[in-house]
Amino acid sequence: MKTVKYIVTILVRELNPVLTFSLIVITVLVIGCSEEIKPSPYTYSQLFSGKNQKTWAFKSIVLWEKGKSDTNLSLISCISDDLYIFYADAEKKYEITNGATKCAADEPDIVLTDTWSFVNGGATLNIVIPFLSDLTLPYIVREVSASNMVLEIFINESNTQSYRMAFQSTSEN
Repeated sequence: MKTVKYIVTILVRELNPVLTFSLIVITVLVIGCSEEIKPSPYTYSQLFSGKNQKTWAFKSIVLWEKGKSDTNLSLISCISDDLYIFYADAEKKYEITNGATKCAADEPDIVLTDTWSFVNGGATLNIVIPFLSDLTLPYIVREVSASNMVLEIFINESNTQSYRMAFQSTSEN
């Protein structure tokens, strides 16, 4: 054990300038890099909701059938002018508001209040689209950008028919 202490003592004396310099450099680096970095990650779900909320307007709906030409469908104006609002809050609130045309005079301004979720693994957006169903359904996100979104839902078990709906962003904050 004495031999080890002796060797360490000799090494420290011989390397003292090098060790001192190294310790100074390491200390400066550690102190200089101590600023905490707080990343604000951009999440994929912000494409739907923006940083606080984002409003989408219905553009079109197409019936897709395997082996056939696409069929453009139309909705009555009191449904097609509704706005779909996705909130970026912890609850992920989701609202559908009436557009300029109401289907009934006594219809409320807010047609639906619910929640939304996005599952990245299956690229599915879980929402209610009242003109298709009163239930929350998993719509496949075929494409999404800051300004456009296309959702698809298959309507038969063999996945040979689907509705493809296009939406356009109208506002974001």
